[in-house]
Amino acid sequence: MTDLDLLELRRVSRHFGSFRALDEVDLTVRPGARHAVIGPNGAGKSTLFGLISGTLPATAGTILVDGQDVTRLPVERRVALGVAATFQHSSLFLRETVLENVLLAVVRRAAGTGFGLGGLRKVSARAEAIARARTLLERVGLPTRHDTPAAALSHGERRQLEVAVALATEPRLLLLDEPAAGMSPAETARLTELIAALPRDVTVLLIEHDLDMVFELADTVTVMHLGRHLKTGSPDEVRGSAEVQSAYLGTMEVSS
Repeated sequence: MTDLDLLELRRVSRHFGSFRALDEVDLTVRPGARHAVIGPNGAGKSTLFGLISGTLPATAGTILVDGQDVTRLPVERRVALGVAATFQHSSLFLRETVLENVLLAVVRRAAGTGFGLGGLRKVSARAEAIARARTLLERVGLPTRHDTPAAALSHGERRQLEVAVALATEPRLLLLDEPAAGMSPAETARLTELIAALPRDVTVLLIEHDLDMVFELADTVTVMHLGRHLKTGSPDEVRGSAEVQSAYLGTMEVSS
């Protein structure tokens, strides 16, 4: 790892019995990057995210966040170090309101920093937490949906809410696992604008099958194939790679 790397994976593997979902993968992500991971189905992308977020244990290898070994740390410890994730399957509290979903994450962050849940019983602390949650909802484009139950949101709005919940943990590294999956073109466009507008002190690592979205957002692209690292480079380098074209069997035809 160099002084410029926020995330580094060293020869990371994940086996399910005899099946090698990930096989000695190396990866580095710079602070402030918009780094995309792409590849055909079965390439190991979601497994990779599970290992980085802590929802899956690594079979072998080392994962470093800002130089600290997190390979065996649980999810909560990684969140405290600034790693947040949204996944393909929603983890929202659907019976709670939009504001309550974000407020819960704000409160958990306050507890994780040593402020303590008890401190939020103070009127000033409670008001500050609510203000923080409202600001996040404005940032992700849900300023008028505070009192709406999460179950009543559209698919695209739920994705926006998931980003707000993740941002409430004040991440340095935000992992987005197929954020545009199931979205309409209009919803994808809104989500792309949301991610593009995030401050550069939030590093973004995303998996996405929508290659137009990837090449609009990403400054660095990593291609996975059959559980292994195939190529990392700029969008132009990846788009022009014969090796990548072969792995995708021609599906890399995207607008320039």
